[in-house]
Amino acid sequence: MITWIQRTFQKHTKLVFLFLLFAITIPFVFTIGAAPGIGKAGNKVKEQMFFGVNLGNEEDARRVMSDGNLSAQLKAGYNALEGAQLQQFALQRVAGLAVADEIHLPAPTADQIAKYVLTLRAFQDQTGQFDQKRYTSFGDSLKGGSGLTTADVNRVLRDDARLEQLAKVIGGPGYVQAPDIQQQLIRADSSWTIQVATLDYAAFTPALTATDDLLKKFHEENSFRYEVPARPRLSYVEFKYPDFLPSTAPTEAELRAFYTANIASFPVPPEADKKDAVPPTGAAGDNFPKVRAQVEAALKNLAANRLATKAANDLTVALFEQKLTANSPELAAFLAAQRRPAAGITPFAPDLPPADLPWLASYAEPISRLTKERFFSDPLPTENSIVVLLWNDSLPGYKPSFTEVRERVAADYKEGERRKLFSERGRTLRTQLQTAAKTGAASFATAATAEKLDVKSYANFTLRQPPKDLPYSALSALQSLAPGEVSAMMATNEQGILVYVQEKKLPNLTPDNPRYAEIQKQLMLFTAGNNENAYLGGLVEAELKKSKPVTP
Repeated sequence: MITWIQRTFQKHTKLVFLFLLFAITIPFVFTIGAAPGIGKAGNKVKEQMFFGVNLGNEEDARRVMSDGNLSAQLKAGYNALEGAQLQQFALQRVAGLAVADEIHLPAPTADQIAKYVLTLRAFQDQTGQFDQKRYTSFGDSLKGGSGLTTADVNRVLRDDARLEQLAKVIGGPGYVQAPDIQQQLIRADSSWTIQVATLDYAAFTPALTATDDLLKKFHEENSFRYEVPARPRLSYVEFKYPDFLPSTAPTEAELRAFYTANIASFPVPPEADKKDAVPPTGAAGDNFPKVRAQVEAALKNLAANRLATKAANDLTVALFEQKLTANSPELAAFLAAQRRPAAGITPFAPDLPPADLPWLASYAEPISRLTKERFFSDPLPTENSIVVLLWNDSLPGYKPSFTEVRERVAADYKEGERRKLFSERGRTLRTQLQTAAKTGAASFATAATAEKLDVKSYANFTLRQPPKDLPYSALSALQSLAPGEVSAMMATNEQGILVYVQEKKLPNLTPDNPRYAEIQKQLMLFTAGNNENAYLGGLVEAELKKSKPVTP
């Protein structure tokens, strides 16, 4: 079926193109350290055996990673691992299954797998209980062509249930001692009552003197901060989305189909007054009429985006096919004929693009590739257009004189001095507040308020369940504070925080406390997990060293 966007797209195309889609797949090669020849053009990995799995084989390597990724998602309920962490996890699964085979650990029964599924975070609700709806929804998603099959999921669940049994063998019981349990209880369940005094950095405006002599000295000592790197002089050709808005409106069927496919993107606006509200036409509960205007605008913008992108692509293809060169009269004539004259860009450092072109900061990498020989970029999206950057010249780096950068130097110098004085103010305040705290909590609050600090109290909370508005830095400070102590000021970009521990009540540290057994179990699982991870990690490293890639 040819949609409205496709029809609009075709109307703006003078030639009929036949596009051939090539599926280009890069094999995932697992390595530890630098292995000669891996990933270099002309060297093809023939074999890299790893516990019976050939990681040099594209299909085997993809399956190892896919299984590892699915396993991690099911355990965590989201994409918890990526990159090197996911690679290590996937390899440890392979090593663990090899150990399970070696010790003849039996495959799990259907009942064991079913019980294991109940423990997976992906199928649990917010309270940690199994959620049949989530499980059913996941099963339904496998029917939608997601790339995963039921066989894939069953294999991963079977292997993971077996690996869970293996963990009990190689992880051990995870012995922990009473002092470890007690220390964790103190850390997690102690009841704190504190006061937090906040110094606002924005309101801290000390008098600062910045003579030229001081600024010149600062500039000399920090000249590297003001060096202008080598940079290109650029211009750009812009394809603005509004210029490509289709002149014809989409049909009602096309609008309805687009809305149905993207319903989450069109929340219902607040209802108008009941007396003025016009009952929507259509089926009961159908919100499409309420958001029809937004749907039409979004669909038109999508079509304009595609047309602008195509026009920009056509331009780059023409530049290549006509063998045009940078800054040539032929290039200028071609752009003029296309009614796409290039607009100049003031030369800029990579981290300081012109204020009216902030999107340039996102394209440091494609800009760095532009040269006299390769003078135009691929089409690049901005907020409301597609652009093609053109190289005009390469400007050398240089060290600007003090006069050129005096304003920046003055601003940096003053900010640095302000930060130093802010820190000094924090040290003075700590001394004053610590003295006041010796006579009680009320004295701390009075002294802090007298110094124009904002004071807030937090009573009877634990680090396991801290107040939602308690600054994270204050939580960190509690780890090293005793009752009656005031922390050093912790400075952020916006404020400085001083924490006064008014009271700390220790929990029951004996086995009579129900939390004692809970903490003991958690620490045992943590210790056993560390044991398992260390063992399998050692196996992975040793096996990879033995199975360095074999090249022809």
